[in-house]
Amino acid sequence: MMIVVPIFSAWFLLDLMKDGVPILAPVGVVDLDDSSTSRAILRNLNGFKEVNIGYGFRNYHEAIQAVQDGKILGFFFIPEGMEERALGGRHPKVSFYINYAYYVPASFEYRGFKTVSVLANAAIARTIMRTLGKSDHEVMATLQPVVTHTHGLNNPWTNYSYYLCPSFIPCMLALLIMLVTAFSIGTELKYGTCRQWIESSAGSIELAVTGKLLPQTVIFTAVGWFIQYMMYRLYWIPLNCNPWHMISAMVLFVLANQGLALFIMSVVPNFRLGSTMCSLIGMISFSICGFSLPNEAMYPWLSTLAYVVPIRYYFLLSIDQALNNLPLYYSRVYYAALLGFTLLPWAMLWRLRRACVNPVYVP
Repeated sequence: MMIVVPIFSAWFLLDLMKDGVPILAPVGVVDLDDSSTSRAILRNLNGFKEVNIGYGFRNYHEAIQAVQDGKILGFFFIPEGMEERALGGRHPKVSFYINYAYYVPASFEYRGFKTVSVLANAAIARTIMRTLGKSDHEVMATLQPVVTHTHGLNNPWTNYSYYLCPSFIPCMLALLIMLVTAFSIGTELKYGTCRQWIESSAGSIELAVTGKLLPQTVIFTAVGWFIQYMMYRLYWIPLNCNPWHMISAMVLFVLANQGLALFIMSVVPNFRLGSTMCSLIGMISFSICGFSLPNEAMYPWLSTLAYVVPIRYYFLLSIDQALNNLPLYYSRVYYAALLGFTLLPWAMLWRLRRACVNPVYVP
């Protein structure tokens, strides 16, 4: 749980996402027009690296059946007489159907289908305007009066691995840290050895907790640093800041998750309830911390929950420092928040000591 599971999970996700974006998703076409215009549209569509036209179907029903059978993830539908209607100004319609059960490749398919549809519309409009005697300069001024240049900052490749792995892998590590912390303290309560645990620390709960958790802190920190090495050096996820910024963040991250688990076990000094709460908080962190759905798009009462778990602040640190390389001054609040989680349980340790001195389960 402390070494094998986090390292294996990190390697699994990094290796799974190493290509960055899904490419050559299998799609099909239904070309009932079979004209020079329709063939040009399909050539342009097949030029996108995200899609691969591997199937041609005779009608709509065959294509739908292929989607249901899992052979393709979507198809592009060109109706009969499309070119004739377009040149006659009768506004033909092309359609595309996408299986959004596979969200990421479906999103790229949609972008490719949508782009080709717009280009086809422009190509037909250009043909019509040329037949009316318009020059190429007049045609382009009408079709695209304003040219837009798009530049993606810090992740221009739209590489999903660059933001999924630095968020999901630490979240997995946080879940394991909280479970191990709750387990190591909860077993003392469950098996009735908590009184001997306190007595061996001269009656000091602070000394008892420090002695128990410090070796785990060292191991989890070393594992966290190795995971960072895997991400930033073996799989070359961008690290645009000073490496010490993320190295120190990992130390605080481990301490913060231990602090949150210790706080829960102090408030609820019960093995079953404490470990269940740590598991619940660790699991919902994948959903409420803004990894895939932006925190700003959530309901206000739900978005506030993201700020009561340490992973949210580590996630923001990885964006500000590793990806955006902002001055350290602008991330000071996130470092302070992680430190706050470390100090959080110390005011509640008296409850844990009382439960240890007066155990419910006595062997």
